[in-house]
Order: sequence, then C-alpha cells, then structure tokens
Amino acid sequence: MQTAGLMIVTVLATALGFALGRSSTATLPAAESGGGRTINTGLTVERIQSLSSLVTTRVDVADVVETTIAGYTGSVKVAILIKGDFLLGTDLSAARFEQVDAARRTATLVLPGPSVASPRVDHARTRIVSISTKGLWQIVPGDDDRAAVVNGAYAHAQRIVADAATGAAVVDRARRQAESVLRAFFDALGWTVAIRWDAR
Repeated sequence: MQTAGLMIVTVLATALGFALGRSSTATLPAAESGGGRTINTGLTVERIQSLSSLVTTRVDVADVVETTIAGYTGSVKVAILIKGDFLLGTDLSAARFEQVDAARRTATLVLPGPSVASPRVDHARTRIVSISTKGLWQIVPGDDDRAAVVNGAYAHAQRIVADAATGAAVVDRARRQAESVLRAFFDALGWTVAIRWDAR
C-alpha cells in the first residue's frame, strides 16, 4: 500500500482566505470608514464550517484477491490483482473554536478525527490474473459460475480497500497533513491556532 499526501487547497485556499482573512478585531477610524465604524468580532465556527471538508490524504491500495466457489462436483477459483484508493479528510462542519483570545490572536481549534471517503476499486487498473475450474464444473455449459466468483472477488476487493483506511499510520498521517494545512493558513493571517483532536 502506497500512501501519498495530498493538499487539496485550490478551493479551500480561496474560501479559507476569504472567510478568515477578516478575523481580527478592528475598529476603522471615521476618516477611513466614511464616518461609520466597523467591528469584526473575530474567529467564528461558522466560517471554518463553511469549508465542509478538508481532504488531506489519498491512499492507494494494491492487493491480490483469490475467491473460490466450491460445490459437491467441482469448484471455480479466480485471482484478481486489485487496484484502488480512498481519501481521508476532516469534517470541518463539526469543528469548533475554544479559548479564542482576539487581543492576542490566539485560539484552539477542536477537530473530529479523520474519516474515510470514497473508497473504491479502480476497475480500469484492476485485472483478472487467472480463473480456473475443477471437477465436473469444467464441462458445465454457461458462465454463471465464473460470473458469480468474479462478482464475489470484486465485492471482497471493495471491503479490502475500505478496511485499509483503519490503519493507525494512515490516520496519523491524515491528522498531520490537516494540521499543517490549517496552521499555515492561520499563521499567514497572524493567528496562532492550536489544534486539538476530539477523542469522541
């Protein structure tokens, strides 16, 4: 399994920069504000929630699946080289700010743990390595048994791809990537934001 970190920030950069760029508490002088006064109340959870999800890691999965269907008079076996991937991201709609100090421009951002999204078998890259029959099944007409065993192998492959997302190393990498992306944005805006992961 090969893990590749992605920072999908093309849209997020624009949204986060716009949403949080005005995050300081400031009062404009009357001469600059046309006689009025504008006050910004600082970081709010609604601003970061508007980003919805921060996808930071894509994991490529490769494995060989062997599936066998056996009966009293024979069996059929298929071996498939599977290729797949999934995304790990952080649900920013569940984020919340704690200990916000607008004067010192510090805050704590509490995030839910990374979750898997879009686990899939890449059918374009997945290949049937071999398929064989034994016993009387070799002379049974039709391809129903072969179709059944191939379908079973693909279903098993999908579970393998999804299960790969539970690895501790993969989840830890997704957390570190999310922290790196978010801290970079907040640092650029002059905020020192500590990130804490919700244990729930």
